Amino acid sequence: MFFLPHQLDTLCADTTPDLRDQELQEELRGLPKRLAEERSEYRHFGPYWWWVKPLVRSAPAARRSWFRGGFVDRGFLGQVEPAVPGRAGHGDPQEESRRWLAWLGLQYYRAEILDETPAAMHIVERSDGTAFIYRLYDADASEQIDLFSDPRERKEHREFLADPGRFSGSTWLQRADRYINEGDLLRGAASLRRAVDRAISEEDRTTAWIRLGQLFQEHRHTAKAILCYHNAWERDREGWIQGLIAEAYLDNDQPHLALDCYRSALKAMPGNPEYQAGLERCRRIAREREAGYSFTAEPLAN
Repeated sequence: MFFLPHQLDTLCADTTPDLRDQELQEELRGLPKRLAEERSEYRHFGPYWWWVKPLVRSAPAARRSWFRGGFVDRGFLGQVEPAVPGRAGHGDPQEESRRWLAWLGLQYYRAEILDETPAAMHIVERSDGTAFIYRLYDADASEQIDLFSDPRERKEHREFLADPGRFSGSTWLQRADRYINEGDLLRGAASLRRAVDRAISEEDRTTAWIRLGQLFQEHRHTAKAILCYHNAWERDREGWIQGLIAEAYLDNDQPHLALDCYRSALKAMPGNPEYQAGLERCRRIAREREAGYSFTAEPLAN
């Protein structure tokens, strides 16, 4: 899903099951009231909302609030197999996993509270190792829209008038710079996703996709990086973007896909030494695998 196994040891280094449960309990004291007053706040939990919601629903303060509903995005849950910390708890293993995932939702939530308007887009990894864009929607939170209301009175319009920068792609690119320089993957990624969604110009949107891909690749989220670079390529078909895709495929141990990308990059920039070296590396890996795992003596075609 979002957090990968290699991140959990660092993220949970000082958290025991008891501390986890204490943290969840403290958060649940105020969360039902906030969700009842502002329905869209659930989106800050991103893909982990489906493990947080049952805990909120069972909280004493829940009463008859909208989150007592039973809607679950089963299509989404069928695609993911989220990593959980390998720490023994006191109860049923499945319940322990659910509580760890709700706790991870808190970590995601805290990074997402960058402004009052939740990000619409989240990037998660499927069970098969590919990534996709997930737009979180809980039908229980939907409200009837008054089609005859004055748009000047709508919440989004008022927020824009109060702080236009919150809806500017370039503003979020600048904020992302600060978080990335601090080594904060979560807030950096949250800022760049907002830049993608809120950019007015395609140039800013392309830049945000590329920077998001680079951030993911740096933190070994290579499947997500590939997704981001492909989205940048769809908007700006520059050869060097193919080079970025190729490098990410190599990091993801997919040299056969990297090979085609390096070829495309070299068509745009013939003789580029970096891309030529990448191409040769892909060919070498392919030949080594061919020699090691194939019964045929024929060399791999270049």
